[in-house]
Amino acid sequence: MAVYLGNAGHVELIRSGVANALQGNMVNAYVNTSKGAFSFDFQIGTLLTGDFVEFRTTDGTDLSFVAASGWDDAAQHPFGNWYINVDQVGSIRLYRTFTDAVAGESTGRVSLATISRTIPISCSVANTVPRTLGQVVSYELTTDRETVDTSSLGDEFRNQYSTMITGSGQFDCLFDYRYASSSRYPASAELPIYLHNLLLRQQFGAEFTAKLYIIGSGYGQGSDADNDSVWHEITGIVTQAGISCDSNDVMRSTIRFVTTGEIKLRVATVTPSYLLQESGSRIKLQDSSGFLILEDSD
Repeated sequence: MAVYLGNAGHVELIRSGVANALQGNMVNAYVNTSKGAFSFDFQIGTLLTGDFVEFRTTDGTDLSFVAASGWDDAAQHPFGNWYINVDQVGSIRLYRTFTDAVAGESTGRVSLATISRTIPISCSVANTVPRTLGQVVSYELTTDRETVDTSSLGDEFRNQYSTMITGSGQFDCLFDYRYASSSRYPASAELPIYLHNLLLRQQFGAEFTAKLYIIGSGYGQGSDADNDSVWHEITGIVTQAGISCDSNDVMRSTIRFVTTGEIKLRVATVTPSYLLQESGSRIKLQDSSGFLILEDSD
């Protein structure tokens, strides 16, 4: 019988892409080339720092307000994908990496160019990269299946028919709102403040995709289970985000969510490669505790 502690799990978030795109117009007055910032007619709170965003012209012309150096081939195109940093007044800055975007410094910032005409653009979120949610203390996921009573008059026992499956849960995290240093957080980390922002995001909604790991790689029990993993895959909507502040305790974030689609329970096992005899049978260890395993070349 295996016993697992809670530190065997963790949470990975994916900033879900949104099908609907924002529409707007870009004029030269909205572009500040010296600060590398621009804006267009969107509600503040719709786009969040760290989002991977696709900008596209709706008339087929180039995104001429972005300097040619913003593309890998150093040529302007009608569309482009960048990470963004959004400041307090709604100005947007473009970056090539997530780490540079959340830092918001000049390092890695994409240069802008002046324009002489109005450019109609669309903007959509296109994130697909999973990032570990930092500062997680605990999480829970509850799965329910609804039933319909199909009993008839005269039945001696009640009959139930299973119908739809729903899920809900919450994340408990230590509250944090910015990257203090690269040594504290890896480049792939997602901070709890994102979930607070997600609840308040306008137009795009509060949807996210997550992998909730019950057992992560390295925590499996048994000689063949070291790299095994068990996790749930869900798509959810943040329904409540709270902060607890106590004078003699650390601040905590509690984020509640409900699932919006299929809930998958995944199990990944790594089958070891055994050293075989010419007959095809495995070679036993001298102490008879197992079989001889080929060492991974990596």
